[in-house]
Amino acid sequence: MRFSSKKELLESIRATHEEFVALAATIPATRYGEKGVGGDDWTVKDLFAHLTEWERMFLGWYRCGLAGEKPALPAAGYKWSQMPQLNRDIWRKHRANGWKRVREDFDASYLEILALAESLTQGQLLSPGRFGWTGKLPLSSYLAPCSCSHYRTATKFLKRWQRGKR
Repeated sequence: MRFSSKKELLESIRATHEEFVALAATIPATRYGEKGVGGDDWTVKDLFAHLTEWERMFLGWYRCGLAGEKPALPAAGYKWSQMPQLNRDIWRKHRANGWKRVREDFDASYLEILALAESLTQGQLLSPGRFGWTGKLPLSSYLAPCSCSHYRTATKFLKRWQRGKR
């Protein structure tokens, strides 16, 4: 996903997050433990935890890069080709967390992602090669998949799950 301006990127992050949260709010809390959301065993809670973990991973990549280090992408011990395994391991990591903690973590990581994006210049967000760890890609090529693109996909998962549960 390419953005023509910082404003467009920020609007996408806010709007897709808002759409996801609003849709989730229409689901009775009693159904948040039902399986089948975005994976055979995923629940609404698991989807929130998954989004949070990817936001945290992006924030970790960014901080690592600022420290002059090269972050382990997508995560230590994983290659991009191992995404299904990484996502299963994220699911296992957060499976036992309660809804309240998952939601608090989700809200906190979103605010941190948004604050970071707001604090950066358009050039820092959209110009290729501004950060050594992103190679020839702009920072937005890492930020968007861990935020707005991910919220959009999560919204699709929730809609599909809701249709199947009617």
